[in-house]
Amino acid sequence: MDPIKIIIAGDLFPSEENNDLFVEGDADGLFGSVVCGLFRNADFSIANIEGVLTDSNVAQRKEGPKIKAPKGTVAGIKNLGLSAVALANNHITDYLQRGCVDTLEALDEAGISYVGLVNDGADADIRLKKYLSLSLKGKRVCIYNVSETFFNQPSKDSLGANVYDEWIVLNEIKELKKEHDFLIVIYHGGAEYLPYPTPQTHTRFYRMAECGADYIVAQHTHCIGCEEWYKGSYLLHGQGNFLFARQKMFPAITKQGLVSEITITDNKFTVKNHIVNIEDSVIKYDSLQDFTAFNERSQHVKDEEYIISEYQKLKFNEIKNKYLIAAKGGFPFRRILNRLFPGTVRFPESTYTYEQVLRNLDVTQGERRKEDMFYVWNYIRENFKANKSLWFKL
Repeated sequence: MDPIKIIIAGDLFPSEENNDLFVEGDADGLFGSVVCGLFRNADFSIANIEGVLTDSNVAQRKEGPKIKAPKGTVAGIKNLGLSAVALANNHITDYLQRGCVDTLEALDEAGISYVGLVNDGADADIRLKKYLSLSLKGKRVCIYNVSETFFNQPSKDSLGANVYDEWIVLNEIKELKKEHDFLIVIYHGGAEYLPYPTPQTHTRFYRMAECGADYIVAQHTHCIGCEEWYKGSYLLHGQGNFLFARQKMFPAITKQGLVSEITITDNKFTVKNHIVNIEDSVIKYDSLQDFTAFNERSQHVKDEEYIISEYQKLKFNEIKNKYLIAAKGGFPFRRILNRLFPGTVRFPESTYTYEQVLRNLDVTQGERRKEDMFYVWNYIRENFKANKSLWFKL
């Protein structure tokens, strides 16, 4: 059989700096001829759309940035040659139901398929799918898209991401593999800026592979991670950004990503990753293609103790002033007053700002922050006696 070529790219979204190029549909100007060639020569291609295409200004009240671009920017996405886009991510509900509907309308008008947006209601839109079922050169290929839980869950009244429920996801993968020759999982999750899988995502990847997934990729981390083969399945732990020029933190690692090229033949498949760089808000194909650091990280992928150590240090420094303070509340004088004169402050919740309420809700309902905080608190516990000065850094 003729080889099947599938291209998978990471986070893609217009920004103020390149909106005009997207509206003009200038794919070569945005992505360069080499990258455009990868997409245009593929049998199927997909990228994650890290936001919504809408002109609405009514945003969800949530922790974290709200991301949107004008509907007209879909022209640049279309002219890249994308077959489909993944929508199961943490920004798909940033502008509520209107943002979701506008995004679908823009993609429909551009002739771009989509996956990962769902509706739990009885009047669910039949266009919305957790997976795409493809027939490529006689092979049955499935693209399954799922996200960790953020402020992105669907409800009976509104659209939302296909969020990870282990029992449901693993059973769906098992059933889908019975109907397909090759199964790809695009997973939106993992710890931002960590070039390794967290213990939770690592376990999930192994379980999905054991249930039949052949290729699994983690997006959302905004940095290139590492890779491994597990029981015949390829696992890419962090694809990095494709063209997403919005990060202010860790600018060096967020300006690079991987475009994954999967080649499927009769009884096997291979994966070739291509390094791309974001320069001046457009993509440049990396001329060196140096995977030395990537390969070195991949040597640590099974060393959980090492990964947890890196994870704890990263997240402690990143979120200590945000989430740890939010857990205590924003008005310490009220707590002191209530301690000195019990009953003075009748409502404990009044010691919190609204932003701190959202941050605490992010920890309690969002599984990403929940895992982050678990390891941050363990890091604090482990260092409490050995380094009491740690507390003066909070």
